Amino acid sequence: MRRITAPLGATFAVVALALAVGCGGGSAEDGDDVTSDATSTTSVARADVTGDDAGAGDDAPAPASSQVARADQELAVFAAAGDGEPAMVLQPATGFGSPRALLVVAEAADWLEVALPVRPNGTTGWIRRADVELRAIDESIVVDLTARTLTLLDAGAEVLTTPVAIGADGNPTPTGRFYVVDKLDTRDPTGPYGRFAFGLSAFSDVLTEFAGGDGQVGVHGTNDPSSIGQAVSHGCIRVPNEVAAQLSATVNLGTPVTILL
Repeated sequence: MRRITAPLGATFAVVALALAVGCGGGSAEDGDDVTSDATSTTSVARADVTGDDAGAGDDAPAPASSQVARADQELAVFAAAGDGEPAMVLQPATGFGSPRALLVVAEAADWLEVALPVRPNGTTGWIRRADVELRAIDESIVVDLTARTLTLLDAGAEVLTTPVAIGADGNPTPTGRFYVVDKLDTRDPTGPYGRFAFGLSAFSDVLTEFAGGDGQVGVHGTNDPSSIGQAVSHGCIRVPNEVAAQLSATVNLGTPVTILL
């Protein structure tokens, strides 16, 4: 069991750099505007939220199809199915204004176990099925840190594989099963994150703070194409800008992202 003592609303590191490099602002999935001043006020009870290190050392790729829970209002998250009091309440939008999407990892009668975009990586909680809309998605992403590649799959079939840059030795990219929580159009193709960036539910195992952010990990483009294939980032996964554009057109919120050694 893991005790959550800090509020949610963790934002992708791009937010911290928005004013400096113009990466704040853009468009989220479903036409929702993403703005640098978006907030996510969250009420968190000091209660245990379950976590089993889901995927922390699990090298099995994501299934061919996944269920994603979408909420358009405040969402109560419980430590266990059937609990009467929530452990936390998630706002209907992320700090970037993206619609709230949670990857479903298990089901039990009227309850769904979902992966949570919080520290420590692998934390899960339970939500009531009646409180969300369920969507099936076929896309998934697998990142191989040893090969330094990212592969996009559709229903288990490979769509593309690309070389990527990964975390440097001192700031390694975390491994495990995660998912996309934000899709961002930076509106700055020449910036350090390229035109498109994707915030993940993953957090750095080394950095708890980076440039004003909290060490959240993302997949994004780059203004330094020579870095692709290298271990040079603070934990994020850099892809060629043309690949980032293809991912933006294909990947949905909640898409599973499995990061393997």
